[in-house]
Amino acid sequence: MKKSELIAKLEGAKEVTSVVSIDLVLAALGMLEESNPVVKPEYSISAKLFTRVVDIVEDSLNNMRTGHAIDMGSAEFELDWNNCISLTDISLDTDYIYNEIREQLENAFDIDEADEEEAIEAQIEAEQPASEE
Repeated sequence: MKKSELIAKLEGAKEVTSVVSIDLVLAALGMLEESNPVVKPEYSISAKLFTRVVDIVEDSLNNMRTGHAIDMGSAEFELDWNNCISLTDISLDTDYIYNEIREQLENAFDIDEADEEEAIEAQIEAEQPASEE
């Protein structure tokens, strides 16, 4: 039973009598279908645009200079059982990777940062409560 159907039944009962049984209301509420709210994604893009973004990120990673993407100072080595030196851990320079990917995306989509800043300011102003005067 949908919410609108329940309201219609209660309106019908109201016409017959001014007193509605609590048991009737509870039974009707028990018959209501659970509504599953549709969760909409925050942003929506076409499959073609998504594929383009993925390709740009992949190309950026493939063309990245690994010497800059790896934090050489974080490299950890150990001596194996047969006296071979092995690299056991190394960190990536995520700032470099982020900046390289961002630059490629900005170049591909011609991002105008001035428009973006204005949009952010407008959003902040819209979210602030109106001041009392």
